[in-house]
Amino acid sequence: MPILFGLIGLLAAGMFWIVYMHRTVKGLQDVDRDTKGAQRRALSAIRNIVGTPLERVRDPRLAAVILMIQLVRTGSPVTASEKTKILEFMEDPLGLEAISAAFEQAWGYTQPRYPFSQVADVLTPLLRQKLTPEERTDLIAMLNQVASAHSAPSELQSEGIVRLKKRLMAEDTSLKRGVAEV
Repeated sequence: MPILFGLIGLLAAGMFWIVYMHRTVKGLQDVDRDTKGAQRRALSAIRNIVGTPLERVRDPRLAAVILMIQLVRTGSPVTASEKTKILEFMEDPLGLEAISAAFEQAWGYTQPRYPFSQVADVLTPLLRQKLTPEERTDLIAMLNQVASAHSAPSELQSEGIVRLKKRLMAEDTSLKRGVAEV
């Protein structure tokens, strides 16, 4: 009989624990749902102060590698030929010394199937500021070669490159107009 009372007690304690945990989890989910707006505002405030990781990139060579990797990750997984082409460009003309470390660092800034243009839009001001018009043209040529390293560039890749080219070269045309007016 005492064993039966003990088993009933253990069963009751187990049921109490399950119900208590279920209530606790449900309560935490409610709090999380109720504070989503505050969480988004806090994250937005932090990003406004500190910036997104891409906005903190200051090296145009790293930015170029990020763009090359994101370009090929936009459509499908990176192939060996695409990676080889990127590594070749990292060595020459970019002149990066720690190639594998730089590749891993740039890889961390990219996401699979993420739109290339969204990454390019964030990096465009840095590239405009740091690169000469000739270097910008070279960057566009590198992106085209990386996009066609495995197969013909996809429509999405081609559109992204054309959009980036327009945004990179836009400053040059406005400067030429200003000089022509003087």
